[in-house]
Amino acid sequence: MSTLPTHSAEIFDTLHDLLQLSRARTLQELSQSQPQLSFGQWRLLQLIGSHTCTQKELVERSLMDKAQLTRMLADMEDKSWLLRQTSQSDRRVRELRLSDAGLALYQNLRHQRAAQAQALLQDCPPAMQAQLLALLKQAQASARAHDLASRGRA
Repeated sequence: MSTLPTHSAEIFDTLHDLLQLSRARTLQELSQSQPQLSFGQWRLLQLIGSHTCTQKELVERSLMDKAQLTRMLADMEDKSWLLRQTSQSDRRVRELRLSDAGLALYQNLRHQRAAQAQALLQDCPPAMQAQLLALLKQAQASARAHDLASRGRA
């Protein structure tokens, strides 16, 4: 069986390079504007701010170690950025959501992230960005579907 050459590895190498560049800029900005915030906490703020979730869901979405995640969440709660509330749909479940202070921080960080993304993609016209986004979302959906299928077989 012959396989056709693809650009798969090059695509992922390029995505990795872009993510590394973005992460480096984010770390630099955080050290200047929010020195009390770790990169991991920044990631959790992004995830919780965009979607109220349970700790179990957050472990799955963040791909973080459960113990590390638990420590970061406790620290975020101590800093009054995070609230744990009983779910209205299931009283046995506690949901994570941002406090008013956490929400204000999240919105500030989202603004910084949007400005950073715009700077990184400034040479790509909006139509090209839309096309790239559509292609990446398609690849993401495909990868998730294959990941879920492979988990079902394991």
